[in-house]
Amino acid sequence: MSDENTYVRDQNARVDPLLTMGTLTVGGLRELLEDLPDDAVVVVGGDDDCVPLADVQECWYFPASRQYAPLGRDADGNVHEPGPRDLYAVLLQPAE
Repeated sequence: MSDENTYVRDQNARVDPLLTMGTLTVGGLRELLEDLPDDAVVVVGGDDDCVPLADVQECWYFPASRQYAPLGRDADGNVHEPGPRDLYAVLLQPAE
């Protein structure tokens, strides 16, 4: 695995650990999926329904508002500078 994103990964070390309590990491997800069949479909569950997983992307996650911003430039060309409560995260995007 590449360490090219050490800056954004190190960001999480500066964030209040209470913001990540009870959350699942990529390493934890790998362990959970390790023994499952490769051809199983991944479904993302919501409050009332479930949809297949369509994509995965890195992002900045804002726990207080439950919003996110992409790494790098957004659609308007702006780059988000992470603040003290922003988490580097992996966004699992459901199919539409």
